[in-house]
Amino acid sequence: MFTLTPFSMPRLLLAGVLLLVSPALFAQAGFGLDTGNRLPVVRSSVLPAEEAFALSTFIEAPDTVVLMWEIKEGYYLYRKSISATDSSGSAVNIGELAEGEIITDEFFGEVAVYFDRIFHRFPLFNLAMNDNTATFTLQYQGCAKDLYCYPMQSQEVTLSLPE
Repeated sequence: MFTLTPFSMPRLLLAGVLLLVSPALFAQAGFGLDTGNRLPVVRSSVLPAEEAFALSTFIEAPDTVVLMWEIKEGYYLYRKSISATDSSGSAVNIGELAEGEIITDEFFGEVAVYFDRIFHRFPLFNLAMNDNTATFTLQYQGCAKDLYCYPMQSQEVTLSLPE
């Protein structure tokens, strides 16, 4: 049974206009057409991981590596997921990360996460150098708040000292 409320009037007027203009627009707007047994289509606005968690890496001064993630609004990275390995798969000591913000995550319970930006430094000498170049792989994982958690991400990084 349909009940007419003050809030339904503008929607009904819009539905009528769309139906007069174009039945296709009426259906596209999702106004009460019988769609059979099909489920409604849900459009997601989840960004690709490389956009949600934009990573920059560089050498600062002659002996410091900087890792910087720019995290889009509505996204966060798990502190415990950030790690690095060298080309042989051995762990690289990137030092102690900042504490982060404690949240209650539906998958992991209470965890530390980062919003907005992470700026982390560690000593360059923790990386194996080959011809003034260091190559390592960063791993990290994050989520789009209340929408989607990404699988673990891996990104290979190559840094070169100036000649």
